Amino acid sequence: MTVPTHGAVLRQLDWWLVLVATALSLVGLTFIHSATRYDPEFSGQHVRQALFLSVSAGLGLLVILVPYTRFLRLAWLLYSGTAAALLLLPWFGTTINGARRWYMLPGFAVQPAEFAKVAVIAALAAWLRFRTQPRWMDHVVVPTLITAVPALLVMKQPDLSSSLVFWPILLAMVYAGGASLRQLLAFGVAGATVVVLGYLLVLHDYQLERIEVWRQHFAWTGGAPELDPGQRIALRDALRGPAYQPWQALIAIGSGGVTGFGLGAGPQNSHDFLPYRNADYLFAVVAEETGLLGAFALLGLQMALVLSLLRLAWRTRERFGRLLIVGVAGFLGAQSLMHVAVCSWLVPATGLPLPFLSYGGSSTMCAVVALALALNAGARRLPVLGGDGYR
Repeated sequence: MTVPTHGAVLRQLDWWLVLVATALSLVGLTFIHSATRYDPEFSGQHVRQALFLSVSAGLGLLVILVPYTRFLRLAWLLYSGTAAALLLLPWFGTTINGARRWYMLPGFAVQPAEFAKVAVIAALAAWLRFRTQPRWMDHVVVPTLITAVPALLVMKQPDLSSSLVFWPILLAMVYAGGASLRQLLAFGVAGATVVVLGYLLVLHDYQLERIEVWRQHFAWTGGAPELDPGQRIALRDALRGPAYQPWQALIAIGSGGVTGFGLGAGPQNSHDFLPYRNADYLFAVVAEETGLLGAFALLGLQMALVLSLLRLAWRTRERFGRLLIVGVAGFLGAQSLMHVAVCSWLVPATGLPLPFLSYGGSSTMCAVVALALALNAGARRLPVLGGDGYR
């Protein structure tokens, strides 16, 4: 088999995907600048984010030029390395905002939970590559264990939001790998069981408070005028405490109207009412300053990215490459959806960056490298013999 040259690989790239990712990154730079321009502590973050994007793009190019089958050989090494990095965080990591999630290096911090997502995608693709028959051990037990190890280590930091992203990746990849309907239903039952047990046994007090105020806020929006004085005091305390961030995000999204206030002119943003607006609540800033039109345009770009990845997976017949692409689509799609849902308070508040847009070196590099892996697999399209059990 002839190995394609670097030029041939670049010509075969899905440049539409590159264009969409570039557009999302430019939108992110714009709104990171808007979100930090009035805050002297964080001003200039758009410049640092541009640097993160540039370094990530260079690394992504290297990933594209290396035959992606080499990552098959490296998959378990990458998985073991990220698992070890997560395991050692309690001893060597740095605590920020009550969570030990980062390794501090000169000039920047590394968050291994982000890289664990890519490592899990590679490990699952390597495991499922030759397992085309829907056996319970091959498609349920082992993939669940592969996913559970880093997910539980991330949850322990604690980082509930990142730990939840692993499971849509698993579901998408075992489905693409040929899992049966009974096996998919088993994943659903197991997932519901884990949620209940996590609520009862694992979650911290502050996480339980976030769930409780999320449950209550539906009554606040429609019934606040009928509250008695004691309930009004409780509501005031909640809005100053665990409900503060999502409530301010809701105000930002709702006040933006159809066309928004304009860049840098959103009250929740410019008057510093909305915390973490450069990362965990960036979508709320977009909605406040560009309105429903801008918010829907951003959602359209995110949807175009995921659908284009799925189309690329459909055209890629080699099993490992196709599973990689499906895993990347599941990762980027699920994390984007969860970010928007948190900003809209459709789910309890939990911090999660918006891929390609939110500020952060580790999250940016993870998203770019994941997309580069997908582009690599789609550009090479290695030949296969016979069927492979794909849907």
